[in-house]
Amino acid sequence: MTAETDHQSLHQALLDLPHEQRGPSVVQVKKLSKLIDGDLPLQSFLEQLLPSMCELFSAKAAVAWLRAQGAPGAIFGVRYHMDNLLNTSAEQKKHERLVQLAWGQKQAMLAEPTPAGRRPSSENPGNNPTSHQLLFGPVLHLGEPFALIELVLHESPATLTQAQRKLYLRGVQLVADRVYGGLKKRMSRPAATLAQATQQLEQIVAQSESLQQQIRFNIEASLQQFHGWSFGSLEENQQFAKSVHQILDSYGLRVQCPECQNPAILRCLGAGNAKHGVFVFDHYLESGRTFHGGPTTVPLIRVVPKPARRPSLSNTA
Repeated sequence: MTAETDHQSLHQALLDLPHEQRGPSVVQVKKLSKLIDGDLPLQSFLEQLLPSMCELFSAKAAVAWLRAQGAPGAIFGVRYHMDNLLNTSAEQKKHERLVQLAWGQKQAMLAEPTPAGRRPSSENPGNNPTSHQLLFGPVLHLGEPFALIELVLHESPATLTQAQRKLYLRGVQLVADRVYGGLKKRMSRPAATLAQATQQLEQIVAQSESLQQQIRFNIEASLQQFHGWSFGSLEENQQFAKSVHQILDSYGLRVQCPECQNPAILRCLGAGNAKHGVFVFDHYLESGRTFHGGPTTVPLIRVVPKPARRPSLSNTA
């Protein structure tokens, strides 16, 4: 992606936000990129970054939250126009807890003002003690929070729709990803560790297994609609069984034999007086290649993972 295309995609994402007036200009987006790519020291960079972010999002105020050096778990904020937003120590403590929640989310978050007596929910996480919508964009390094951008949006009498929330979350995450480029050359970053990589790889495995299980359930439910079907000829029944196997094989799956519960391949074979053949479960057991089943219509299909490859080259299950 070229720099110009990059500017255009970010500009369009910001234009999509529900502005009361005209959205940000291309010049403002390029100004942000120029600031990020410039050589200002960290403090001066942040002092110019925050008002620029407010312009892009039509925000009232902003904070750049950074991890404190030498104090594990501690963060501090560089503020812009945050005066008079939090008027009591109780509001300040609620806001601090909300910032800590946003820091740990590792993804963009938007908190609506929390009316008295209402508990936080998945739609409105945390307890926002202000009368403004608070938008958070995490800046990640090696998958962990490196900084956090907080934007205080202007007061609005209406609650944001789900579509509007998604636009804000997308926009702030795109900008936070850009800000990372400006911070990484101005701040020391934690070194990569094997333990951190291992933890993230384990998360990938867990997510993949969950997705694979969902795919398996979806395929099984779809195939079970053919239970009891039979087609017009042996060749058509064989083509159906072949198609089922191709679908399952592409996802590393097999049908489960109802007789022995082992993974198998569904086939249709010509047999005796069965004019259109019989459906069988083809698999390798300890005794060798075995066919179970024999109904003349499509059996109830249950789906299981494909077994590990056998040493023998003749294994086709």
